Amino acid sequence: MERVLLIHYAEIGLKGGNRHQFLRRLEDRLRQVLTIAGVTGTVALQSSRIIVQPAEGQDHGRALRAVLRVPGVASAALARSVEPELEAIKEAASEALAEARPGTFKVETRRADKQFPLNSIQLSQAVGGRCAATSQRGVDVHNPDVVVRVELTRTHAFVSAGREPGPGGLPVGSTTRLLAMLSGGLDSPVATWMMLRRGARVTGVHFHNRSLQGAAVLEKIEDLAGVLAWASGKLPLAVVPFESCQRAIVAAVPAPYRMIVYRRAMFRIANRLARIERALGFITGDSLGQVASQTAENLCTIHAAAELPVYAPLIGSDKVEIMQRARQIGTYDISIRPHDDCCSFLVAKHPAVKSTPAMLDELEAGLDWEALVEEAVAKTARHAVAADPDVL
Repeated sequence: MERVLLIHYAEIGLKGGNRHQFLRRLEDRLRQVLTIAGVTGTVALQSSRIIVQPAEGQDHGRALRAVLRVPGVASAALARSVEPELEAIKEAASEALAEARPGTFKVETRRADKQFPLNSIQLSQAVGGRCAATSQRGVDVHNPDVVVRVELTRTHAFVSAGREPGPGGLPVGSTTRLLAMLSGGLDSPVATWMMLRRGARVTGVHFHNRSLQGAAVLEKIEDLAGVLAWASGKLPLAVVPFESCQRAIVAAVPAPYRMIVYRRAMFRIANRLARIERALGFITGDSLGQVASQTAENLCTIHAAAELPVYAPLIGSDKVEIMQRARQIGTYDISIRPHDDCCSFLVAKHPAVKSTPAMLDELEAGLDWEALVEEAVAKTARHAVAADPDVL
């Protein structure tokens, strides 16, 4: 009897003739996170599931926590791999159930090997009888506390009791590169994670005012990138010095419109960075109506400065939903650390809630965008952030 991790994918299974390409990326990503977690073992595809077999003496729990952070993984479970024989399956199921949380149980069987002498219902009944006798637990086929799963192939039977949900989606690298406007708040890291979950390669872009913020916010950005890197592998990060732009905006633009111009300036700089990074779009943490700069009118004005599509996966989410997702992916505690906000001095007492691109073009007429963008791009610092092993 061997202990393995049993990994299932969902959306990848719908990819038809391209499925093998997505699976290859998923297998590569699983190998990467195991290495980061310090776990040695093998990763292999077997009959529409992926089997991770840690080497002897390795921490199976740590391996499970690592693979559950990989987009493309629908679910994963610690399982026992045994010979496809009835007695071996019964024994494995009894042991797995003994280690599971208390409560009622039921048995579910998936039988890929149709030559096995018992059909799925008969095998579930046989295994369930042994489990009930050895555990003294009650059986509940409708709403059990624990589901014992038997997955039968011609060469192996995989037996587990309880599985954990993964992110689902597609493995990173399945789609093109995007630039994420990554701040130290709650929204943008969650938005970035959601696009990583759609298979995008992501470069984080942070606009930084050293004179106002110091090093604290950069530490936050590094830590957030270290969490997101579990989904993507190393996360490229570009830190853009923003003092000159902000001073120019304060000097030239009326207070109610400064935040809108500030965000348009970000897109002007990001347009240039996107060419360098060969990115095909931008990710923002916008949520419709959450603040004055995120009204429909102002978002239209802000996004007009972008030369590429803008992806805002949180656009219909409220703050409670965003906070829940941040806790789930592990960015919440980092995002709520206090720090000086580089744009707080740009927030007017009564910010404009409506604007048009033509109106802002007129207000921005005195700004030398070419020089400001050129300076910001030239001074941008780039490096890659590795996944933080301490997250596990």
